[in-house]
Amino acid sequence: MASTIRVPTELYQTLQEIKLSLESKHFSAAPTMQDLVSVSVKRFIRDWNNPNQQKEMIEELLQNRQDSRSKMGRRKDSPAPSEE
Repeated sequence: MASTIRVPTELYQTLQEIKLSLESKHFSAAPTMQDLVSVSVKRFIRDWNNPNQQKEMIEELLQNRQDSRSKMGRRKDSPAPSEE
Protein backbone atom coordinates (compact mmCIF):
# COMPACT_ATOMS: atom_id res chain seq x y z
CA MET A 1 0.00 0.00 0.00
CA ALA A 2 1.50 3.30 -1.10
CA SER A 3 1.38 6.25 1.23
CA THR A 4 2.41 9.88 1.17
CA ILE A 5 4.37 11.10 4.16
CA ARG A 6 5.61 14.52 5.20
CA VAL A 7 9.21 15.10 6.18
CA PRO A 8 10.89 18.24 7.47
CA THR A 9 12.28 20.51 4.76
CA GLU A 10 15.86 20.07 6.02
CA LEU A 11 15.58 16.29 5.75
CA TYR A 12 14.11 16.44 2.27
CA GLN A 13 16.84 18.86 1.14
CA THR A 14 19.53 16.50 2.43
CA LEU A 15 17.95 13.57 0.58
CA GLN A 16 17.76 15.73 -2.55
CA GLU A 17 21.48 16.56 -2.25
CA ILE A 18 22.31 12.86 -1.89
CA LYS A 19 20.17 12.04 -4.90
CA LEU A 20 21.84 14.74 -7.01
CA SER A 21 25.32 13.59 -6.02
CA LEU A 22 24.43 10.04 -7.04
CA GLU A 23 23.00 11.26 -10.34
CA SER A 24 26.25 13.03 -11.19
CA LYS A 25 28.21 9.81 -10.56
CA HIS A 26 25.82 7.14 -11.83
CA PHE A 27 23.71 9.00 -14.41
CA SER A 28 20.67 6.97 -15.51
CA ALA A 29 21.50 4.16 -13.06
CA ALA A 30 21.28 6.55 -10.09
CA PRO A 31 18.74 5.69 -7.39
CA THR A 32 15.54 7.71 -7.28
CA MET A 33 14.14 9.45 -4.21
CA GLN A 34 11.87 6.42 -3.77
CA ASP A 35 14.96 4.16 -3.71
CA LEU A 36 16.58 6.30 -1.02
CA VAL A 37 13.45 6.17 1.13
CA SER A 38 12.94 2.42 0.59
CA VAL A 39 16.48 1.58 1.65
CA SER A 40 16.16 3.87 4.67
CA VAL A 41 12.93 2.22 5.78
CA LYS A 42 14.41 -1.26 5.31
CA ARG A 43 17.39 -0.27 7.47
CA PHE A 44 15.05 1.16 10.08
CA ILE A 45 13.12 -2.11 10.25
CA ARG A 46 16.35 -4.13 10.41
CA ASP A 47 17.65 -2.00 13.26
CA TRP A 48 14.27 -2.13 15.01
CA ASN A 49 14.46 -5.92 15.05
CA ASN A 50 17.85 -5.74 16.78
CA PRO A 51 17.23 -5.52 20.56
CA ASN A 52 20.50 -3.62 21.06
CA GLN A 53 19.38 -0.91 18.64
CA GLN A 54 15.72 -0.77 19.57
CA LYS A 55 16.11 1.07 22.89
CA GLU A 56 18.20 3.80 21.27
CA MET A 57 15.69 4.07 18.44
CA ILE A 58 12.77 4.42 20.85
CA GLU A 59 14.54 7.27 22.62
CA GLU A 60 15.27 8.96 19.30
CA LEU A 61 11.66 8.51 18.12
CA LEU A 62 10.23 9.93 21.35
CA GLN A 63 12.60 12.91 21.20
CA ASN A 64 11.67 13.54 17.58
CA ARG A 65 7.96 13.44 18.48
CA GLN A 66 8.52 15.88 21.34
CA ASP A 67 10.46 18.23 19.06
CA SER A 68 7.73 18.05 16.41
CA ARG A 69 4.99 18.81 18.91
CA SER A 70 6.88 21.79 20.27
CA LYS A 71 6.98 23.24 16.73
CA MET A 72 3.26 22.75 16.02
CA GLY A 73 1.39 25.95 15.40
CA ARG A 74 4.56 28.02 15.32
CA ARG A 75 5.32 30.03 12.20
CA LYS A 76 8.66 29.38 10.52
CA ASP A 77 9.88 32.91 11.29
CA SER A 78 8.84 32.75 14.95
CA PRO A 79 11.56 32.15 17.53
CA ALA A 80 11.50 28.96 19.55
CA PRO A 81 10.02 29.36 23.03
CA SER A 82 12.70 29.88 25.63
CA GLU A 83 13.24 27.18 28.19
CA GLU A 84 13.06 28.28 31.79
